[in-house]
Amino acid sequence: MNRANAYTVLAAELETYRELPGDALAALVGVTQCKVVPIDEGDCSVEVQVQWVTPKQSSVRVTAIAYGPSHLMTERYEEALTLPVRETDHR
Repeated sequence: MNRANAYTVLAAELETYRELPGDALAALVGVTQCKVVPIDEGDCSVEVQVQWVTPKQSSVRVTAIAYGPSHLMTERYEEALTLPVRETDHR
């Protein structure tokens, strides 16, 4: 899998989470979402996880992982984003 293609997919995926309101982010904590994205080399599996970063639940870490289409070797790229969640958004 081409590294540039993988990071383009990951950046686009993380950007969708950046645009979510705090209550929507809070609802996704602990949930792993998976989808398949077509790229030049074939299909890429993308997994996104959202976890609390702070005990006060004031921010979340969104981690996106891309797995390549190869069956002969492991292709894995990961990017993460930390986003603030206002208290009024999720309580």
